[in-house]
Amino acid sequence: MLHNELYALGQFIPLHYHFHMLSDVSRMTAFRAAIEQAVTPNHRVVELGSGTGVMSFLAAKQGARVWAVEYNPALVSASRYFLNENGVSDRVQVFEADAASWLPPEPVDLVICEMLHSGLLREKQIQVIASFRDAHYARFGKTPQMLPSATILGVQPVCQCYDFNGFHAPVPLFQSAYASLEECRPCGDPVVYKIIDYDNVQVEPFEADMVFPFQQDTNVNALRFLTKSLLVIDLSTGRTIDWHSQHMILPFRQSFQLLAGQALWVRFRYCPGDSIETLNDAIHAEISNGDIT
Repeated sequence: MLHNELYALGQFIPLHYHFHMLSDVSRMTAFRAAIEQAVTPNHRVVELGSGTGVMSFLAAKQGARVWAVEYNPALVSASRYFLNENGVSDRVQVFEADAASWLPPEPVDLVICEMLHSGLLREKQIQVIASFRDAHYARFGKTPQMLPSATILGVQPVCQCYDFNGFHAPVPLFQSAYASLEECRPCGDPVVYKIIDYDNVQVEPFEADMVFPFQQDTNVNALRFLTKSLLVIDLSTGRTIDWHSQHMILPFRQSFQLLAGQALWVRFRYCPGDSIETLNDAIHAEISNGDIT
């Protein structure tokens, strides 16, 4: 893959961007709780796409032996420094390698992989986990636990304000999943279009073909994509530790004025890891006055 393609697909996330991830309280709190529940001192853990090494640090603090795999040379150097400064370099070994083709020298109990972009776009979460899982089983005859264990993808029609200081610009944008914003009004309930089980997932396109009915006159101009990851499941209680990626708002090419009794037919298709533009261009929507066949 060409160097500029790696940048375009999100495989080289620069160090300064990691500040936003490290300072995301919801993200860090959820992953810390999940790792504390899932990791024990006798565990062997791999982190795929380790970035700054913070997840490896959390696993090492639980007493695990950790292999951290990172493709970006700048992040490899930075994470080695951070892990040493945080006193866990004796339990974490950092490898500069492609996480999709790397294997540890011995079988592991847990795989942590947080390449989670909204809608599972841009980054290679599914490709990396599926490749590592299958290669690990082929070599060692066992499949490690995955963290996250699953991701749920949903979509919802909304009316998004695109007026910026008097300038109208319908652009893709992101919103916190943990805050309610007046600028974005839900126009219907979210619908799940894909559930990813990382123990069994294979690389395949995501397809959606759905109808949103409206009981009153409504203006709809965008779709809100929701991404919820189940990090750890407590099998004894059924409780999960979850984390919501940022909501992604993608505008329609036109605004739809729906009358009471009408429905909005929406369909799209994309592959995990595709660009945001690829999904945005793939969205087709039209008003239906009756049944869709």
